[in-house]
Amino acid sequence: MSRLSLNAFGRVGAWLVLFCGLALLSGCSNFGRLAADITETQQRLRVVSGKLDSTACKDCEVIVVVMGDDLGQEIHNYRVFERPGKFRLAALHDSKFLVAFQDLNRDFAYQPNEPAVWYDLSGSLIKRGDVEDIVLSLNGPSARPLPPALENLFELRGNSLGKIDVQLGKVVSLDDERFSRESASMSMWEPIGFMKAGRAGIFFLDTYDPARTPVLFVHGIGGTGGDFRSMIAQLDLQRFQPWVLNYPSGMDLRALGDGLVGLLAELRHRYGFSKMHFVAHSMGGLMVREFLAECARTNSCDYAGNFVSISSPFGGVANMELWLDLARVVMPAWRNLVPDGPFLKNLFVLPLPPGVQHTMLISYRNTSSFSRDSSDGVIPLKSQFRLDAQRQAVTVRGFDEDHVNILQSADVHSEVNLALLANGGTQPPVRADAGR
Repeated sequence: MSRLSLNAFGRVGAWLVLFCGLALLSGCSNFGRLAADITETQQRLRVVSGKLDSTACKDCEVIVVVMGDDLGQEIHNYRVFERPGKFRLAALHDSKFLVAFQDLNRDFAYQPNEPAVWYDLSGSLIKRGDVEDIVLSLNGPSARPLPPALENLFELRGNSLGKIDVQLGKVVSLDDERFSRESASMSMWEPIGFMKAGRAGIFFLDTYDPARTPVLFVHGIGGTGGDFRSMIAQLDLQRFQPWVLNYPSGMDLRALGDGLVGLLAELRHRYGFSKMHFVAHSMGGLMVREFLAECARTNSCDYAGNFVSISSPFGGVANMELWLDLARVVMPAWRNLVPDGPFLKNLFVLPLPPGVQHTMLISYRNTSSFSRDSSDGVIPLKSQFRLDAQRQAVTVRGFDEDHVNILQSADVHSEVNLALLANGGTQPPVRADAGR
């Protein structure tokens, strides 16, 4: 959405056509790609979930590993959880075992003295759906030895779930092909292929620096991390280090928000940062707000600091239900944008986690020849100014910019730097065991 062409406007209305019209102009190809990806997801993936219990350490991180065999030679997935409690992660339909352990020395490898437990999934293989209500109790070392192959888990990123995974901490340039317009289109219409191609993940623009506070930049639908190029160039790099999230923007925002909790827990486990901030454009603001809602639900993410949303449709998209009725294949993210739908109804039910301050930046220049509505040419002001969002924000600022060019504005760049510095926004001293 961040840079989609505006020449597709038609009768359905500027916003809906910007969002969906290019798919109609391209015939059935995009819908075919999307349908194939959705089918592959249903055929290959399932979700396993339940509860992690521990009497050994109630505040220690837990790593849950999904395996296809009992030797650890087929590791299908893993996820880091900040502490015992509810857990959820993706598995393949033929995954056979779960192993959970508390990584007490924070080396991403199992040690025999660490609390651990096995769980046999093979009995659920006759079911093709998700597996729920699993209880994993970590009360001490496992009576059954864990596979010796459970080491260097962090290095497996991008090689699990049949290559359906995301990259973490890879240093790249914003000129990388991952941030091209082709990649942006792929993120909407071929999300599984996008992840298989190694285009999804949290990417660093230089090596990790424990003295600077991470700032995660989150694009909108049809965008990439490259959309923030000029803003990142004006970031206070003495205090902050920019990270960019490149994600499959056609996917369901609830799944993406939950996934972001896991990815950042993993990066925090590896690097030990004590604070990080978020800058999100357009639909990216909804994703970050869902991430923060999941943090509040699970009492996690105590590193979360300032949140800057830019031109975000917190009130959804009018007439989106009409598009859902007309589309031959529905992009999951579209369902999240129904104004009265369950996603948006629940988005602001919980307050922001402690320590998080939200700054809302609004764009209001409408340069469209097809709509005279109060908007930035894409997002109506009514949606940007949702009252629930305003009530939870500490600052609301408006800019005479359109939906795309607001990211290039020098005034906006200055406002973002000020917002990131608010509330003691720089990194306190890091943990002694961090930055291995």
